[in-house]
Amino acid sequence: MSTEFLKITESKATTAHPNATRRTKFTNSHLEVRMFNVGDGEAILIAFPNRRAWLIDGGTGVGTAHNHTLGQQLAAHLQQRNLTLEALVPSHPHKDHVGAVAPLLRAVPPLADPLTIYRSADGTWDADTAWLADLRQALPAQVNTVALSDAHREVTVSDGVEAHFFAGSGDGAYTSIFLQLRFHQARLLFTGDAHCAYERDLLQRFGDDDFRADVLKVTHHGSSSGTAQRVVNAVKPAIAIASTQSDGGHRLEADTLQRLRNNGPQRRIFETLIDGDIILRTDGEAFGGGVLYQVELVAPGLFEAALGAVTLPRATVDAQRTVSANHPDCVQA
Repeated sequence: MSTEFLKITESKATTAHPNATRRTKFTNSHLEVRMFNVGDGEAILIAFPNRRAWLIDGGTGVGTAHNHTLGQQLAAHLQQRNLTLEALVPSHPHKDHVGAVAPLLRAVPPLADPLTIYRSADGTWDADTAWLADLRQALPAQVNTVALSDAHREVTVSDGVEAHFFAGSGDGAYTSIFLQLRFHQARLLFTGDAHCAYERDLLQRFGDDDFRADVLKVTHHGSSSGTAQRVVNAVKPAIAIASTQSDGGHRLEADTLQRLRNNGPQRRIFETLIDGDIILRTDGEAFGGGVLYQVELVAPGLFEAALGAVTLPRATVDAQRTVSANHPDCVQA
């Protein structure tokens, strides 16, 4: 396990040394984002200072049994931390992102009434597949579903905290909802699985202000087909996080990694295959001309043993990276 404070400015993360007073204030009131190492899938828990929680995705691609386990583990984690699950943000209807949500709900975690779901309005959510039918059946009686297509929605979470949701259309099951979370002065951008053309269309439609962020959740686990250079240039992240595994569908590829490094030599890039659980905290307040964040890396992660997930040395992961295909929409700046 490693922990450090960082001062975040555009495209730049530098080591920070807050004094004792600031550390105490930070500890008492901060946002926490935890990207769990779930193998070939994605699960991100956002914990607000008032014990409210949002879950962005929740799934693994290694089978029904592992998704059942992940759902139970997520429910237990919420209960242990006394967190109330207020919102689900399933980015898109793929099992490796949403397959554990039905088991999670059936494990009866502490839920807000009503539970709110933010998702795209793409028709693939209504597909007649067993796992999606199971998800629909598991939803609580009181649920508020906000489905967006070619639209933008701003939600006030609390004083000084806003969520900006936006989604496009036409990318099939990859039609992901994006979330820019504004926590006081901090900005975090969460993407799902999407192709570069879709990302660029969202950027053109909704503008730089909804993309600019301190933290970027890398699209599609780092696939060559996502995380367009134009998007990286607009976001100007100081930190990038990716949920990765060593297989071709869930690997942070060499060309995507290069796009993240371009124009950001002091950008910090973390991935679950190397770092385990990635925990980011911020109080969203100014610090030395930037915003203060804390990064904690936990290996093994909380769910690794139960899911059979692993972490590997950086040199091993670097040797596995490839360029999966040529995607002109991704490389144009």
